[in-house]
Amino acid sequence: MHEPDDDRDLPQAIDLEEIKDDNGLIECPSCGLVVEDTAERCEHCGDWIIAPSEAQRRSQGWIWPAVVAILVSVILVYWLRI
Repeated sequence: MHEPDDDRDLPQAIDLEEIKDDNGLIECPSCGLVVEDTAERCEHCGDWIIAPSEAQRRSQGWIWPAVVAILVSVILVYWLRI
């Protein structure tokens, strides 16, 4: 007799989760090198191992606009002197 189709033989969500090594090391998702599983950032490439908090994301967002603003200011000052 044929058994009814059901989900019992399919992999469960817990089976699909990434498994950490027993020695406390994981692979960096960006560069693939091994780092400690407690590290927040990869010591090789500097990318975040865990998702950064909202405060960390906001603190990184102001650097490039500030650099562009300073560069534009320097160009305008130099251009207006000519």
